[in-house]
Amino acid sequence: MATDTAVIDSEQYTGSSFDLQQYLSRSKQLDLTGVDWDEAVDYPVEEGEVRCLQYMMDIEAHTLCYLRDVLNANAGADREIADFVACWLFEESYHGRAIEQFFRSRGEALSPAVCGQHRPSLAEHLENAGTFVFSRLFPEQFLTTYMAWGAIQEHTTLFGYANLARRTQNPVLADILTRIARQESRHFGFYYYKAYQGLRNSRFTQRMVSAMLNRFWTPVGEGVKPARETDYLLLYIFADAEGRDAIDRIDRTMARLPGLGWFNLLHGRFQQAARRSS
Repeated sequence: MATDTAVIDSEQYTGSSFDLQQYLSRSKQLDLTGVDWDEAVDYPVEEGEVRCLQYMMDIEAHTLCYLRDVLNANAGADREIADFVACWLFEESYHGRAIEQFFRSRGEALSPAVCGQHRPSLAEHLENAGTFVFSRLFPEQFLTTYMAWGAIQEHTTLFGYANLARRTQNPVLADILTRIARQESRHFGFYYYKAYQGLRNSRFTQRMVSAMLNRFWTPVGEGVKPARETDYLLLYIFADAEGRDAIDRIDRTMARLPGLGWFNLLHGRFQQAARRSS
């Protein structure tokens, strides 16, 4: 029986099924019906929240650039991925706009960075070249790595939005972020499903994916944003008890994938951020 894609509970989700047709039929721009924009100015927004939301808007706007990576991975050759990506890009494009509209309703000018403003370093160019070669030599393993990577990023993103919604004193902001998190849960579900499909029957793929994640994975947005900004985001959103539980849940969920029982990368990256801040 296929998993209902209305909202995916990662604690129960195995990745063995995903109802893509149901997801495609329900896909639409972020539903902001009933949001009371006039009340946005009546409640506070902390400086730390503004900094995190700017990060989130910039990365949501960068989704168009991530599409290039999907195409370079030859993901379009997989019919399921090709169908999903069209809706994924459409939905993602409205997340940053919703946050931008929230700040406009408060009379504040806060806009996302334009995709493509980031100028890759020489090291990034070399890494991209190596990635291209790897994707051509080991296409199935590279695509599975990309799907597992996407599952980590989408899962972290949905908990980032959910935790910020839980923490904020602004109910309008909390409402918007909760709605975004629901869509992110469906995106996570698809990536996790495709990662599971690629990992379940191949020890070679499991070893290759593990090696690539251990060597190259960074939290969502890092690279586009400086590491110090990623540190700040992780420590602001995940430092309390519920945030740390979320990190454990993300790592635990990834560790359920075949061959990834070792996974604790987000915990390690959070500890790295904590050490640098002390």
